[in-house]
Amino acid sequence: MGMTARYFRISTKLLEHIKLHTEQIEEIIFESEALQEIECDIDKAWHGIYFLLTGEKNLEDFLNTSLGEVVLGGTAIGNDLGYGPLRYLEADEAAEIFNALKHITVDDFSERFSAEQLNEQDIYPMYDQWTEDDKDYLLENYEELFQYFKEAVNNKEAILLLIH
Repeated sequence: MGMTARYFRISTKLLEHIKLHTEQIEEIIFESEALQEIECDIDKAWHGIYFLLTGEKNLEDFLNTSLGEVVLGGTAIGNDLGYGPLRYLEADEAAEIFNALKHITVDDFSERFSAEQLNEQDIYPMYDQWTEDDKDYLLENYEELFQYFKEAVNNKEAILLLIH
């Protein structure tokens, strides 16, 4: 199955509830039909997106920049859900990240794609098997994520991030 990344737009009120009731995180994330309906699932594209946004491969040396935080940012909360705990972005943090994303259009993102570089850096999930045919996979997921952040900002919503 592998590691996939999922995002959930939520009200600031629900975020405050989650912060106070961390024991309910799994129920809220995995059993809420309302959240499932509005989730953004970028599948296994998260590491490729992170690399193309930041130029960095190493996840342990996470770039604490707005572009790095698109995939790996936020405040950890609760227990490990497989590949770390749930993370959240306050509405103002989501807005700050979107302001950085606005400078990376889909065309700009596309120009950053190099199968050779992705292979050299051993980027998940293809490791050293990236081809030009994989470009659309990353572009489509980046565009979906971009629009998701845009909608969250327009609605003044917080965002939950989960890699599992």
